[in-house]
Amino acid sequence: MSVLDTENLITKLDKNGMLQSINDFPDQIESAWKQMKNFTVPTHYIKCDKIVILGMGASGVGGDLIGALAINYNKAPVYIHRDYGIPNFVDSTTLVIACSYSGNTEETLDGFNKAAEKNAKLVAITTGGQIEALCRKYRAPMFKIEYGSTPRAALGYLFTAVLAILHKLDFIALGTNEVSEAIEAIKVMQKKVGFEIQTSQNPAKRLALKLEGTIPIIVGGGSLSVVARRWKTQINENAKQAAEFEVFPELCHNMVIGLDFPKKLSNEIFVLILESEFDHPRNRLRETVIHEIFRKKGINYEVITVESPLSPLIEMLQIIMFGEYLSYYVGILNGVDPSPNVMIDYLKERLAENK
Repeated sequence: MSVLDTENLITKLDKNGMLQSINDFPDQIESAWKQMKNFTVPTHYIKCDKIVILGMGASGVGGDLIGALAINYNKAPVYIHRDYGIPNFVDSTTLVIACSYSGNTEETLDGFNKAAEKNAKLVAITTGGQIEALCRKYRAPMFKIEYGSTPRAALGYLFTAVLAILHKLDFIALGTNEVSEAIEAIKVMQKKVGFEIQTSQNPAKRLALKLEGTIPIIVGGGSLSVVARRWKTQINENAKQAAEFEVFPELCHNMVIGLDFPKKLSNEIFVLILESEFDHPRNRLRETVIHEIFRKKGINYEVITVESPLSPLIEMLQIIMFGEYLSYYVGILNGVDPSPNVMIDYLKERLAENK
């Protein structure tokens, strides 16, 4: 029996229930979508002509995903801001959505205040904290998440709330049943890669074994470029393991040149290529050539796809689901509790000392 099929080990290591939060991903989306039906956004917000989404770390991932989908779905430009302050173009016709799970992320709070000074239309997604008080101050709508977990384990809420707000304002066009179809597709993926599926039949567990002791490099293009980033950050946080990500077609102009040194590179890295059915035809060709280059250079790689996705949204969420389990399994192989983020906590403490 594989170590990844050992329930006792999972119980021993996963003290904070990360596996349950991963299992909850489709239920989070369903719950948030239902709750958002009763969420009121001022009707005059529909007059906005641009959208800025504020968010740092895991709280900003939902915005990243929306930004990647925007090219195919959105009727207004979307800008993702991961920093202090606010872009200079923000004005009274800008919709600013602040995503902060804790409600206390200082960069996001700073941006929210700056957006208010520019009379932007404000919305927040949070569990509470200081941003809840700011919403009362600025009379801004707030979607409150009622889910106890680390921020990265609440992606279903953080993403779906943003999606629903933009859909309500007619900024993003969705198929009539697209969200429910996405939820069902995610559950199908769970039946393939969930913990109860033995390693011999579980592609996520088998891939985790290949990644043990390597530095994964995840690559993706189009709407999967941000999914590649999500895989990278989840491996960082859940597995406490180094990982990087690259984006098509940009990697074809630089990353492919840097495969000669160090000489032991092929023993150190493992490339995961997230390929989309909706990729630009020229990127599909680039992916084929990249496979050839990796084989010539002796670089280990594996291609990740889903079968016949109905839309970019559905494909994106299925591949995210695969990556959530993958990062968890890599963490178990590393013998770590996936939940704690000791270095991030240390960094926040040091920043707090110097306010």
